[in-house]
Amino acid sequence: MKRRHNPILTFLFAGLILLFTGGPVVLSLIGSVVPDRILLNSDAGLFDEGINFETYRYVFTGELPAAYLTEGANRAMISDAARQVPRSLWNSTVVAFAAMVLNLLLGAPAAFLFARYAFPGKKISFLFLILSPLVPTVALVTPIYMSLQAVGLVGTQLGIILVHTAKALPFTVLILSVFFRKMPAELFEAAMLDHCSRFQAFTRIAVPLALPSIGATGLFAFMLSYSEYMFSMVLSGDAETRPVSVVMAALARNTDVSWSLLNTGIFIAIVPTLLLVALIWRFAVEDLLGGSVKG
Repeated sequence: MKRRHNPILTFLFAGLILLFTGGPVVLSLIGSVVPDRILLNSDAGLFDEGINFETYRYVFTGELPAAYLTEGANRAMISDAARQVPRSLWNSTVVAFAAMVLNLLLGAPAAFLFARYAFPGKKISFLFLILSPLVPTVALVTPIYMSLQAVGLVGTQLGIILVHTAKALPFTVLILSVFFRKMPAELFEAAMLDHCSRFQAFTRIAVPLALPSIGATGLFAFMLSYSEYMFSMVLSGDAETRPVSVVMAALARNTDVSWSLLNTGIFIAIVPTLLLVALIWRFAVEDLLGGSVKG
């Protein structure tokens, strides 16, 4: 007998998940448009003075907020690191997008081979691939830095892209191989009878059927690269190539920084990921959860 789901519990747990994931985003947005004198004053309402976009104007134009132009104002609360947010945001978007594309170009064919074909060393190579993320990042920083320094890629976006691609590639191969393995074998047997090569079977059959899975995996690779900090900090150079995670860490370490300015930087930093999720949600995630690939 099939058990009925309780809609109240479903909405309750969905609401808790939404509060946990969306609450910090809403709080950072509110904190970015409310001046510090109101934000830190328990006797005043948050929107008594209306919303204020002076911190956004400072981040993008360098114009100081009016509150810090008055005599005796604490100028230390305005950090120059916030001015690097727009440039670092573009850097992180370029790096994460490039890492995502490379992950799909390299990971999807590799996952297809691991899932559908047998070849010498398959088990050991797949085991090595999926266990490689278990190596602590700290243990890899020095050898990777020395390797990239030897080829002149330290302080360049290309160096960070290559490292981020290598870091996300095991997850890409593992996740996509599961979906490729679930596809009916009859489809590929029919393709072989029609004289399709392995590459044609991959591009004409596997990829179209797995597009939702590929899209979701690409989103994962993008997010992993966009939020990565350790290698970005070590391998990035000056402000021209610095990713947003490094800039935000520098901004957060300033104990005197304005809370409103800090929240502005946080909200600006998460906007690209919000836009990306909104753009591909219907295409990738809904189809993926709906079980577009059935074995």
